[in-house]
Amino acid sequence: MSDLTSYHSCEHCQKFVIDLENRRPPNDPERSEESIFFFGTTLEEVLKGASDNCQLCVWLDYNWEEYYGDRYRRLAKASASQIAVCADSYSMSLADRYPVDELLFIGLWESDLPVTSGFGKCRVVCQIYLDVLTTRDDPASAFILTRPIARRPDSDENMTLARRWMEDCLNTHPNCRTEQTSMPSRVLRVDENKTSGGFDVFIEHTYDKVEPFVALSYCWGGDQDCKTTKSRMESGDLRLSYDKLARSIQDAIKVTVGLGLKYLWVDALCIIQDDDNDKIEQIADMPRIYNQACVTIVAAKSDRASSGFLGEIDFAKTTRLAVKLPFRCPDENGTLGSAYLSYIEDRLEPEPIISRSWTLQERYLSNRSLEFGRTQMRWICASSGNKNGYCDGWKREESADDPSHVLFIYRELQQDIEDMTSARSSPEWIADWVTSRWEVILHDYTPRKLSVPTDRPLAVSGIAQVFAPYMKSDYLAGLWRSTLPSYLCWHVTLDEHELLPRPTDYQGPSWSWTGINGPVRFVLARACEQDCRATLLNADIKLVNAYAKFGSVLQGILTMKGRFRRAVWYRGTAKDLLKLRRQSSQTDSSPEETTVKYITVHPDTNSVEEGTGSSNPIEVSLFEIGNRTGRKKRGPVGLILHPVPNESRHSLTRFKRLGLFHINVGSTRRKTEDTEGSSIEDYANLFEGFTQETIEIE
Repeated sequence: MSDLTSYHSCEHCQKFVIDLENRRPPNDPERSEESIFFFGTTLEEVLKGASDNCQLCVWLDYNWEEYYGDRYRRLAKASASQIAVCADSYSMSLADRYPVDELLFIGLWESDLPVTSGFGKCRVVCQIYLDVLTTRDDPASAFILTRPIARRPDSDENMTLARRWMEDCLNTHPNCRTEQTSMPSRVLRVDENKTSGGFDVFIEHTYDKVEPFVALSYCWGGDQDCKTTKSRMESGDLRLSYDKLARSIQDAIKVTVGLGLKYLWVDALCIIQDDDNDKIEQIADMPRIYNQACVTIVAAKSDRASSGFLGEIDFAKTTRLAVKLPFRCPDENGTLGSAYLSYIEDRLEPEPIISRSWTLQERYLSNRSLEFGRTQMRWICASSGNKNGYCDGWKREESADDPSHVLFIYRELQQDIEDMTSARSSPEWIADWVTSRWEVILHDYTPRKLSVPTDRPLAVSGIAQVFAPYMKSDYLAGLWRSTLPSYLCWHVTLDEHELLPRPTDYQGPSWSWTGINGPVRFVLARACEQDCRATLLNADIKLVNAYAKFGSVLQGILTMKGRFRRAVWYRGTAKDLLKLRRQSSQTDSSPEETTVKYITVHPDTNSVEEGTGSSNPIEVSLFEIGNRTGRKKRGPVGLILHPVPNESRHSLTRFKRLGLFHINVGSTRRKTEDTEGSSIEDYANLFEGFTQETIEIE
């Protein structure tokens, strides 16, 4: 709720004075824990207020009874006048109690009870985080920095504020200074039409022009009716009807004009959508486009282009509490100001834009962003952080898509590497650091969604292009040659019932995370990096377009040398049972199949052709990549492979990857021998005595 006139205030709730210095409970010699303070009122006052329909008192009474039932009712009947009402506060500063950002709970202090961690002497608490805000002109504004939500993101006041942020950043932020040297090959030229009150929009070729432009980052949420096609470009009619554009694009045009600029880059209109070659070239050029943009408009709140992002912000339907309370300032005079408390049920839901794959690199590649979210408009640059003054209202805090240490990768990668070089860090240390940054990006990227799944390698290709000079290695369909073969040991982090099917359309090789869908981690890749047993002999990558070295591939075949053992995989059984096949060198008395103990299996997909949903055995090979060497976790790590036809002239056996396995023989104390006569060391040395063979993985 953003209309302060709607906040409840009455004689009862005005007795709830927020005074963080009031930490001594009445009739109790013990001082409360440092962060707990007392309102100066009692449970008796709450009950009176509830009977008179005070919104705060009704809300507290309902929640206390709902969660504590008989205990609360006993307090209400027996000693309501002796039970003080207290609360705990939270500040994002962490180092101090001010500024106040939230109340973590409101509870009832029972003086005769022992103190417990977190809640003091409270056993009845309403543990619902309440946001605390005030107005800029209130005496409490120095101690409460959250402001009312600005209901109209597109107001003249907001556009003036955004323009000031941009000009301040361009002129006064030394960490944000960049030099524009180019523009995209096509942009929208937007002019305000004073006569009609609308906007004139044209697709314009830039040639060698260099002028400030804005880029848009938004969710398509499905196809768009108005987009640029080959037929439009061939017709020469490059004027666009503003009224026919998707609402998010219309809103971006308004903001561009509001910022005092006249050029805007939007993928749907500046890339020829039915021209594959143009798409490949433009996508490969995205690092330069977003890096050279004066600012990127981020339509964070909208899950589709048709929704727009400048609509009125109104949380009235999901606001469960909105009350105005007195706030005692910690100044010499104990000045009373006002604090507005609210509980908005869905205000912590993540912005839709953070679930989309393409928008990750658009954020990382931009130097400055103007974000329009569900609760605020805010400015993000290398100098803004969560400082006061860079949002139009609500909190100064980070959102779910907060700038991280890898946000401004153009400048930060280079600066961090220069700092490490100056500190005489070894090349190996620097290479490991850069690899870890790439891991962070993939950890954020791989859970995100795509409207077109085959875009999985493309939507992160711009970031890969920026990383390439620092990785100093070939990019192989989502992985770097210098990290192989250990980094083949990625695994999908979804549970068995959450796994996705193997893509029907080719996205990438089976050995790369680009070839499947879902979140992946590289924990086991790191774990076996120090004792890598397999060898990468060759990588044959066929690109869709030679110009796009970091884009999609037609095929990727690795030639590997290592040890492997044949096994049978029983999908659909408990923990995906794996049994080793008897080798020809073993005696006839050896069992036909031996269950592999201490093994964890990570399937890549739930594909039916790979045995999902049944116990049908799948003939597989366990290919050893490396060995975990930790004191408590040790054992082989490798790939689960399935043979496929090899139509090439080479005679090598070819496989595709189905999953990852690792054996842990050191995490707990176990019997030295199992029921089938195998010792723990037999599993630790599962590939001992097997000769290395050369294979291909596609």
